[in-house]
Amino acid sequence: MLEYEKKILLTEEEYIALLNHFQKVSSVKQINYYFDTDDLSMNKQGITCRIRYKNGTYKATVKKHKTDIQDCSEETIVGTTSELIEDIFTSMGLKLQGNLVTNRTIILKQNAYMVVLDKNDYLGRTDYELEIEYISSCEKYATQLIWDIASILISNGKLSHIEDFFGRMQSGKSKSQRFFERKQLR
Repeated sequence: MLEYEKKILLTEEEYIALLNHFQKVSSVKQINYYFDTDDLSMNKQGITCRIRYKNGTYKATVKKHKTDIQDCSEETIVGTTSELIEDIFTSMGLKLQGNLVTNRTIILKQNAYMVVLDKNDYLGRTDYELEIEYISSCEKYATQLIWDIASILISNGKLSHIEDFFGRMQSGKSKSQRFFERKQLR
């Protein structure tokens, strides 16, 4: 399954301002358990092996971050269970490298897109993120949503320049990339 998403790292102040501006559609806590080799060779190839716990279910996936299509990754479900079974990846020679806990708040949801605010905790770090998941035919609309959200932050005095906000989007890394960068620093 192809997944399209735009990501922007937020400051804590921006995150709180957006939480206060929008009525939340729903909230969920999810935990990503990341698996890789000791030298993190899967991550270096742009491949994420994870088990995500959400709403009482553990879903194992392999996610390939595409380099030829902007904001796109391909996700394959390996298995779904009611308990954490690490053997799914350890039998492939991978080991658990740690986890990332996300408190996700959905602030807008339509058939073609979903806008979420994430607070992520991993390896002694907390970061905040705006994520827009969309179907491929709605990329222009997803970009317009970012302009609208940036305008809200400007009107609240939390952002000075829209260009800075879009610059953060261009350099936005996935949760797994940020996790493994942090892992390498430890």
